[in-house]
Amino acid sequence: MSIKKLSKKDLEYGYVFQVSTREVEPEEVFLKQDRVEKAFDLALSTTSEGYNLFISGPESIGRTTYALRRLKEKAQKEPTPEDLCYVYNFDDPLRPKYLLLPAGVGRGFVEEVERIIELLKTEMPKAFESKEYEEEVAKITKEIEKKKEEILTNLAKEAEAKNLGVVVTSMGIKLLPIIGRRIVEEPELFANPRIQESFQKNLSEFEERFRDYIRELRETDHQLVERLNELKEKVANFVVEKLFSKCEEKYCKYPAIAEFLERLKKEIVKSVDLFLMWKGAVGNTQMLTHLEKAFRKFKINLIVDNSGLKGAPVIYEEVPSFQSLFGTVSYSMEMGVLYADHTSIKAGSLHKARGGYLLLRVSDLLKNYFLWDAFKKAVMHSKVHIPGYAFEDFFLSYIGISPEPIPIRLKVILIGDYLTYQLLSFYDPEFRRLFKIKAEFDPVIDLDQEVYEKFPRLVKKIVEEEGIKDLDPEALSELFKHSITLSGSTKKVSVVMGDIVDVIREANAFAKDDTLIRRKHIKRAIEEKFYRSNLIEEKIRKAILEGKIICSVKGKSIGQVNGLSVYELGDISFGKPTRITASVYLGERGVVSIEKEVALSGPIHSKAVLTLSGYLNGKYGRDIPLYLSCTLTFEQSYEEVEGDSASVAELLAILSAIAEVPIRQDIAVTGSIDQLGNVQPVGGVKEKVEGFYKICKALGFTGTQGVIVPFRNSENLVLAEDVLESIEKGEFHIYLIDTIDDAIELMTELKPEVFHKLVKRKLLEFYKKAIQGKGRV
Repeated sequence: MSIKKLSKKDLEYGYVFQVSTREVEPEEVFLKQDRVEKAFDLALSTTSEGYNLFISGPESIGRTTYALRRLKEKAQKEPTPEDLCYVYNFDDPLRPKYLLLPAGVGRGFVEEVERIIELLKTEMPKAFESKEYEEEVAKITKEIEKKKEEILTNLAKEAEAKNLGVVVTSMGIKLLPIIGRRIVEEPELFANPRIQESFQKNLSEFEERFRDYIRELRETDHQLVERLNELKEKVANFVVEKLFSKCEEKYCKYPAIAEFLERLKKEIVKSVDLFLMWKGAVGNTQMLTHLEKAFRKFKINLIVDNSGLKGAPVIYEEVPSFQSLFGTVSYSMEMGVLYADHTSIKAGSLHKARGGYLLLRVSDLLKNYFLWDAFKKAVMHSKVHIPGYAFEDFFLSYIGISPEPIPIRLKVILIGDYLTYQLLSFYDPEFRRLFKIKAEFDPVIDLDQEVYEKFPRLVKKIVEEEGIKDLDPEALSELFKHSITLSGSTKKVSVVMGDIVDVIREANAFAKDDTLIRRKHIKRAIEEKFYRSNLIEEKIRKAILEGKIICSVKGKSIGQVNGLSVYELGDISFGKPTRITASVYLGERGVVSIEKEVALSGPIHSKAVLTLSGYLNGKYGRDIPLYLSCTLTFEQSYEEVEGDSASVAELLAILSAIAEVPIRQDIAVTGSIDQLGNVQPVGGVKEKVEGFYKICKALGFTGTQGVIVPFRNSENLVLAEDVLESIEKGEFHIYLIDTIDDAIELMTELKPEVFHKLVKRKLLEFYKKAIQGKGRV
């Protein structure tokens, strides 16, 4: 037999601090997360494809804080990535080109180009209004006019030889007949058929030669235009080269800039008329608007400026969407048409994190499947496509653009939980290819001297960050005890810091008239936090006190045991006694769970009921067949029953009903049984013990009440202080057991051997009655 009755000393955890947080230095520590540290070490030390990181762990454990700290430490030692620009594509205006500039160069280069463009608006007209330009234009024009006069003179001489005169009008050059050195006018020509006949004959003979002269005149006009255009280009080129000379000297060492500047200068020279029109458009709002739009093609859109960055970027995208991740193209309405160009492009987080690290929550990505799919493609192909056609599903006229995709090299860190990681691993074939490393936080760690020593420094860090009062030694001890309580084990501690921070904040509010947060403030914060959420628990306890829920904590009863169940409400969990009854009778159905019959039994509970049958048959069915029918139920239970933690209590109820031996109602039972009679550990022991304790306290202590707990759950008994005090006073008791025989001895106050004989005797009676009944048949 291995029954152990626990004392208060057995249940005390024994860690007490002698220092307040005033006396320690703050330290941001993540206790005993070696698995996470090694995962980060590997992920941050390799640049191979797919070695992105998935951080798994519960909310508020510090996943984001830890990740940002590690990433920033690493990023400071890495090179700063290039600035990112979009420029006008002079070959394909609807497909803007990206331009990568060395880190910190982008802003200065953009400002320099903008300054030159503004200067050109004034310097270009000045150059074309200069005396030198006008004289050159006049010279070219005079040369061409002289050549034209020569051609016309030669034309007139040849035409005169054919009795034709040359007449130059505003409509062009025409030929008329000559009679006696006099040119015949058209009215006279049309009135005299004889002259017309002679004129037509001479004209047909001279027509081919006349065309040659006209062709020469046209070529002369073309020469004038070409020479004036050449002069215009030469002057424009001179002005452009002059203004861009310093810029080229400064940035010529960057090949991408040098290439871009060469193309930009050529396009400015081609568009010299825009600059010449600018001066004349001053005061004309409509014309200025048109010109400003035309000048946009010379602008550089700097979408990522890394001039203020030291090292690689670390971007935490809190609200991921298509716009925030991939960037946007902003459209504007112009005369009823939506319009966009390269200056309308805005960067997303993928652009900003280029060459660095991008941190985001996987749950936010998965809310939109299309976003998740697009994000995976960007990471997989190392390219960011900015969606340019935002209005394709609307009946609107628009001029959309499709920006050139930008190559990216970055490390992605997703924050999620264990279940999400498993689901993605099973159902998304690309996930494991992209996220080869998993960093899993352990929310409950082993309690040792290292944890004990670092806990005050961790709390001090929280105090400083929150700007609240320090904790005295007793308050620190109480907070540490709460962390142990949250872990559910006296040998472990919870490191889900969100719960700890909430308690400190609330205790600080209660300590408004004190200089320090004290133990009473911590206790009040914990108690009131539970009180705010335990309305249902109070209602259930009240129903028990009023007798609406039947629960006896005194005396003995046959076939009835106080089992213990746990209610999980999300923010809190609590235990309550549940009356388990068994009814036995002659038959061959074995153990029947009423819950299973009405589909209120979960699979684990159904397995536990079959385990009870295995125990009964193995223990009592070796000598004689068992002719037994037994119905088993959780009384006044109207929801699904799941789990095997009541199987010890169920077995006691069955054996009590078979042997007709009453069992104690002042002791509640929790524990799982195997087919060999060994008692196995279960969950929620703390809640179950405290739940039964509260009922006993409300109904009145008798001095014999208590709870039976599996021996292997001893370290899970992290109980409230009032429970420990009652144990010390002898009002309440906790017993540890290892086998079902231990429970039988405690609950029946009989030796197990004696009790088993009674059970066998009754089963033998059932067997004999069954045989007699069959004989009569």
